[in-house]
Amino acid sequence: MVLDKVLGQISSDDLAIHVIWTPVLPSDKRSSVDRARKLFSKETRATQYWDGEQDLGKAYGKILELPNGRELAWDIYFVYAAGVEWNDTPPIPDDWQHQLGRDERSLDGDKLRESIISIMKQ
Repeated sequence: MVLDKVLGQISSDDLAIHVIWTPVLPSDKRSSVDRARKLFSKETRATQYWDGEQDLGKAYGKILELPNGRELAWDIYFVYAAGVEWNDTPPIPDDWQHQLGRDERSLDGDKLRESIISIMKQ
């Protein structure tokens, strides 16, 4: 869905994609991620990372109001304008959507694409 509705419809090389894989389910092992990474194998704008200790997800869990009182950010899509500075704590995203429950930030590929396009125009 996201690959088609977002990445498939934004052709700009100015879009950088960072995919962070982190273990959440018992089956989430480094070897299973290696198979999942193939989803982005043809996407030259994507860089993929393994966060085996959930460090980034925990950091976002402290700065974002996640649904259902969750403390680990995963299955989330962040949108940042170009040039955002990263320090010890991740910056608050310009926009974000998730697949952690149903609320106003639930993933909607069309809205995510429009958000990215809008921020890229700034």
